[in-house]
Amino acid sequence: MKKFMIALAFASLGTATVNAQNTVALNPFWSNWFVQVGVDMSLQNPEYTQDWLKEVFPNGKSFGVNLAVGKWFSPEIALRAKVQWENGLINSDHQNYKNGAIPFYNGHETFKWVPTKDGGGYGAVSADALINLSNIICGYNENRVWNFIPFAGAGFLRAFDIRQYTPALRTGIENTWKLGKRANIYLDLTYTWTTYTFTAGEWGKATPTATDPAKHHGILSAELGVGINLGKANWDKAYSQAEVDALLRAKQARIDELEAELNKLRQENARLQAEIARLQKRIKELEDRPTPPAPPARVIGSAATSVFFDKNSTEIKSEKDVVNLQAVADVAKANGNKVVVTGSADSDTGTPEINQRLSEGRADVVADKLIELGVPASKIEKVYKGGVHDIEPFNLNRRAVVELK
Repeated sequence: MKKFMIALAFASLGTATVNAQNTVALNPFWSNWFVQVGVDMSLQNPEYTQDWLKEVFPNGKSFGVNLAVGKWFSPEIALRAKVQWENGLINSDHQNYKNGAIPFYNGHETFKWVPTKDGGGYGAVSADALINLSNIICGYNENRVWNFIPFAGAGFLRAFDIRQYTPALRTGIENTWKLGKRANIYLDLTYTWTTYTFTAGEWGKATPTATDPAKHHGILSAELGVGINLGKANWDKAYSQAEVDALLRAKQARIDELEAELNKLRQENARLQAEIARLQKRIKELEDRPTPPAPPARVIGSAATSVFFDKNSTEIKSEKDVVNLQAVADVAKANGNKVVVTGSADSDTGTPEINQRLSEGRADVVADKLIELGVPASKIEKVYKGGVHDIEPFNLNRRAVVELK
């Protein structure tokens, strides 16, 4: 059996390698493992002498639990190790064994089942090779729901009541239904062949004769359970050499395009570096050039600036007028100009005496502002015109006119 399992392993690896070269890429060793846990119903037909429907099914049923661990070496080939335990069905009498009696026969003619969970029962250990016909016939499909998987294997049984091991061969069909990437439901239908010693054993001395040849012991099982995928559960597409060459050519073409773009960028970078150097040189030349003398300030001649006031007021009406006075003061200080401030009021309102007083106050407040802005008092001349009607509308005559001389 050991040689058989080694041969199966090498055959599966070789088949997986050949197939993977054509369809999928092989995964690392720790990928595509699986665990199966299930329950079964088995029909035992000792020495294959009973009618399956009339005798075995009503009387020879037992129930058990199963645990299996396996690995898919390719989408088509897997190996699996399984452990099975069945509840007691036949209660053998060890004392009768010791006395040379055969507890299962009545005069070597009629088999007797003694269903009881207190005695009998058996365990099984087996190794199977699985072939996924769905993937072989239809090709690997990660999203396929149902898979049809025949299998065959070998192992041994141990009848707990008889306490000895017997070899076994098994074959069957597994169906799996995908629940998700990691889980599936499976249904195994299995037939197991073993020797007559599985029920008679050494103590029973049930040896075959010419008139009573021993037949094999058959077990038909149906198992339902859940499978869990461990590690990477799918298979990646493998590329042919022609596809690889095409990918490499496309990759090299893209590399050549990027290198051409890089060379253009290098050339542009060199041009910009030269332009920066030229501009830096020009800036240095301009910095080293002597500063030319400042042009003489423009002297304001007779241009006049007006500062306006509200009716019966000597307070400067707008900050804009203050800004204008600052400009006049700057020019006057820079050039030593004399400043003439002429105050007036509108003659359409008020008495001559009131208008005279308003014109004086307006000229005085503007002159004081110019002094505040830095114009020497000796450079300021004040003129009081009283009430006038020089411009329209009449309210614009409420002002002080500032002129440079």
